[in-house]
Order: sequence, then C-alpha cells, then structure tokens
Amino acid sequence: MVLRITIFHTSLPSPTRKVGGVEASVHRLANLLAVDPSLDVTVLTCDNKPVDALYRCEHIYPLAMRSQLFRLFVLPFLLNFHNFSTTDVVHLHGDDWFWVWRRVPTIRTMHGSAKREAQTAKSLKRKLIQYLVYPLEQLSVRLATCSVAVGKDTQAIYGCDELIGNGVSLARFSPRSKTSFPLLVFIGTWSGRKRGSFIFETFCKEILPRFPEAQLCMVSDYTPPHENVIGHKHLPEADLGVLLSEAWVFAYPSQYEGFGIPYVEALASGTAIVTTDNPGAREVLEEGRYGIICSDAEFGSKLVDLLTDASKRDEFARGGLARAAEFSDKTVAARYASLYREVADHVE
Repeated sequence: MVLRITIFHTSLPSPTRKVGGVEASVHRLANLLAVDPSLDVTVLTCDNKPVDALYRCEHIYPLAMRSQLFRLFVLPFLLNFHNFSTTDVVHLHGDDWFWVWRRVPTIRTMHGSAKREAQTAKSLKRKLIQYLVYPLEQLSVRLATCSVAVGKDTQAIYGCDELIGNGVSLARFSPRSKTSFPLLVFIGTWSGRKRGSFIFETFCKEILPRFPEAQLCMVSDYTPPHENVIGHKHLPEADLGVLLSEAWVFAYPSQYEGFGIPYVEALASGTAIVTTDNPGAREVLEEGRYGIICSDAEFGSKLVDLLTDASKRDEFARGGLARAAEFSDKTVAARYASLYREVADHVE
C-alpha cells in the first residue's frame, strides 16, 4: 500500500536568495522520499518549486513569502481550511501553531528553538519576535501526533518524542585534494548569530599576519572587499561541496545552532572545524571530539594552531568522515519513512 505524505514548509531553496538550513533539509528529505515507491510525496509550500525537485508541489498563499506577519499569524490559521483528505500523514516544519482542527495524523519537526534564537538575537526586533514565537512552538509540539527534535537541546526544551538529526548527502559532500595555500571557509550571514563580521576581523588581525598567503572564502550575504577574501552570496550545493572539501578549516563562530548542518557538511568533506560553543556544535562534534569548540577569545589562536598542525587536521578529517556517516541523508530519510508508517498505523 502506498502511503500518501504531505510535507509542509513555507519556503524552499531558491537560487535568488541564501538557502536556509530548514528549507534545504526539507527539500533534501522530500527528494529522497519521492524516489521511494511505497510513498507518494507532496510538498505544500508558499514558495516556488525548485528546478531539481523530484516531488510534487502544491502552492498556497504566496503572500507568506513577502509578509512575516502573514506567515506567523495568518498562514497557520488558514491551514485549518486546507483540504488534507487525500493524505495519510502531514509532516510539518514550522508555521503551524494555529492549525487546531486536525483530521489527519501530523508529525512536527523542531529544527531549533525560538527561545535560543531570542537569547542570541542581535536586534531588539528579532529578539521580541523569537520570544513571541517560542510559546507558539510549544503549542505546535502539543498539537502534533508525534514530535521530532533535530538536536538534544531542542528535545530537552520541547519534550519531543523522537530525536532525528538533519541529513547530508555524502555524495555531494566528500573529501578531495586540499588547496596548496591555507584556505578557510565560512558559511552564514555577516551580522546576527552567525557572525561573519567576527570571522572576517579574526582573519585579518590574527590569521594573515601568520599566513600572508591565506584566503578566507565567505558564503554570506555580505563580504567586505579584501584581496585575501572571496565572497559568494549563493552557492549551489555541488559547488559548496567542492569548496568545503578543498578548505583546510571550516571556521564557524556561530552563537547558536539547533543542530548545524554546515558542521556535518564539513565533516563529510574531510575538513577540520573550529567553532564557538553552541548546542549544535556540542552535539554534532561530540563536545569537541570531532572538532575544536572554543571561546571567542581563543578562536583566532585555535585557528592558527590548526593551520600550523597538518597532522591534527588529518586526524580530525579521518574521525569526521565516520561521524558524518551517522547523518547520511538516506539514513535520515529511512527513519522518517518508518516514522510515517508508525504514526499512520497508530491512528488506524
């Protein structure tokens, strides 16, 4: 019997903007599930269908892509009036907290916590919005037939039923030859919790004096002009895989990650990691076993030490490949496929 699955997320990957971690995970998961003959997969979204999507798309309420207020407060209520009669299980990834009249079993995946987002927010507006969303996320978890957390910290905050990490394609992210010069890679926004400005300043003040030939590649919304710094606003996943595999170090001073897909991508690429402390880093890197977790004050010196020590980089690379295998996208997709059947059978 074919199980009919609807996956809901407001946005999907687009070449015209920075791809968010959740939308990338949703797209990757849906593509893998779509090739399973025992599943019929539809993605319900307010966004356009990606060109490489293998799944069916149902487009609703595009206003949610332009209005945050509509997305947060109107869209979740409108789900009450959507026809879900042709699906067996709905898998939700956000913006669902006012859908109270549920006539079909639902799974809610929590990719992080608005509480943690608020605690690390740089602007007052974002801090207030995240604190507002936090109790709404709690409501989402309570309304779901089954809830899933992608990280242990998120599971502890919401009391989710299951723990399933985000998957990464081990075909797209795999080891290659490193550059002949020290290459550091950063992925994230210039401001906010990702702190591109921090890595840029650290690179200029602490790395270049020791390694004048070093380069920093920033996949970011903004990159200041500098002869040793290369900027990309957007990179296709295949190109990102090549970049990470060629890098000596993935430098990631993020203040909060619910899970941290870039960590797994770097591990799978055979690239050593230096990061600041956050829940995702502690979980994926197992408290520093698979990468260096340090304070802001230590960040520059730890980068210098790692760039100097080829054997340590190789050691992290070897261990990282084994760790990344635990987060294979195919493994994650298989776990969700099994969970869909469990939830559908339980309701029946």
